[in-house]
Amino acid sequence: MNILLVYTLKSALVLTLLYLPYTLMLRRERFFRLNRLTLLTVLLLALVQPLCKVTSPDGLTQMPVVADTQQMVYQIETAIVEAPIHVLGSEEEAPAWGWQEWLAIIYAAGMTTILCLRICQLVQIRWAMRRGCLWREREKDGVTVYCHVGNGAPFSWMHSIYISETDYQTFGRSPSFGGSGEGGFGRAILLHERAHIHLHHSLDILLLIVVEAVQWWNPVIYMLGRSLRNVHEYEADDFVLRQGVSLSDYQTLLVRKALADTAYAFANNFNRSHIAKRIDMMKRPPSSPWLCAKALYVVPLILFTLVVSATPVIEPLLIVDGEEVDRDRVNQLQGDSIAYVTVLKGVSATAIYGEKGRGGAVQIETKQPHPQPLPAEGGEETPEDTPIKPDIVFATAEEMPRFPGGSAAFDQYMAHHVRYPKEAAENGVEGTVKVQFIVEPDGRITNVHAIDSPSGEVDAVVIAYGAEDRHLSQAEDDEGRRALREAAEELYRGMPPFEPGRQNGIPVRVQMTRAVNYNLR
Repeated sequence: MNILLVYTLKSALVLTLLYLPYTLMLRRERFFRLNRLTLLTVLLLALVQPLCKVTSPDGLTQMPVVADTQQMVYQIETAIVEAPIHVLGSEEEAPAWGWQEWLAIIYAAGMTTILCLRICQLVQIRWAMRRGCLWREREKDGVTVYCHVGNGAPFSWMHSIYISETDYQTFGRSPSFGGSGEGGFGRAILLHERAHIHLHHSLDILLLIVVEAVQWWNPVIYMLGRSLRNVHEYEADDFVLRQGVSLSDYQTLLVRKALADTAYAFANNFNRSHIAKRIDMMKRPPSSPWLCAKALYVVPLILFTLVVSATPVIEPLLIVDGEEVDRDRVNQLQGDSIAYVTVLKGVSATAIYGEKGRGGAVQIETKQPHPQPLPAEGGEETPEDTPIKPDIVFATAEEMPRFPGGSAAFDQYMAHHVRYPKEAAENGVEGTVKVQFIVEPDGRITNVHAIDSPSGEVDAVVIAYGAEDRHLSQAEDDEGRRALREAAEELYRGMPPFEPGRQNGIPVRVQMTRAVNYNLR
């Protein structure tokens, strides 16, 4: 569900950046078809572009505005997707529902409400077409006219026209109605609604409904919706005038029908747009063809939105046998020397390695040329050709132990179970704790203990808060480091049984070392 939140945020970014320049550059031009195409392009890009997985070109990411915007988008995405830090011992320990989950629920409820409302309106339109219908007639062009009692506002949807008996009788059923006067009024109404049908405006509205459901919280989508409906009316008005209807008579008709009421919010209504806007647009002289070039503004903005919403190119952290290495060291490894590889992504990598794991982490465990067991306490090394004793601990085995369900399940477990100890959080202590443990032949984890650094302490550092460094006493520092050690040990003690390691096909005891990163940032 959190992924859906990231999608709607990126979709809103694309729609806002592409639509707002339209209001300044094209909205008042008489390029009705071009304006409609531009708005539909914005809607389609808002749906599709956030799904595109691209990496940022090096040259563009050097531009400050691109880099800053991309960093902001990435930080928001990380905050939504990644699990929050939980502090052990606090009253808010391990909340079942974080703010991301509540936000996701609110978003899903809003989207569901919008979709249900629109579906009800569609059903209402179909019902209104048939309820109280005096007669209906299917025309040669495939349009069905539904004539109703009263003087309701005419509207159209898909291939159907709703018109009142009063409006229809202004020209009768003869195709020879005039171009002006009362007959012209009736002719203009049907021409207007036929224009909506033949130009497929209803399909535009369906696309708009989908984007509205995705971005129901974004006010810009409703602004774009009004602009699109205005363009629909401008196109239909222009079609009517090009059929020979008098401009003055048509404007008079608009004023007369302006007070008619309709409850069908997204059907193509004859009196939909603000009358003053429609009349003003009719009086405007044709726009210069050269001004069509203003629509090209979308090209650089499409590139910009692609780049800022792209995945930053971040090299993954490379770990070989528990040690951080560079790419050259990995390239030197022989394929047959690798025991197994674990790939960590997103929150799974940052939960263990902190900010260094932002681009993911690749954990590589290598094989020993001849797997050597670790002797039990007081024992001697066992030759390879002798039976394996149950108390022998192997540093590496032919088949290393695996977390149940594989690396993806391990990532999920770490994302939900890494907890920040209260003492370390209060003292601002963070760092990496290496934990050593033994996986027994039955998969149980035993002998869990944190490995001391060369100085005898956990490899932890004290971070700064605010403008000045936060100075801790030795006792506070030691307390924070001790808390990190105990939290890391408790994390591994609470893990479910692993799939055991095997030597010569026999489950054996295997010693493993893993790192847990505690980072407050």
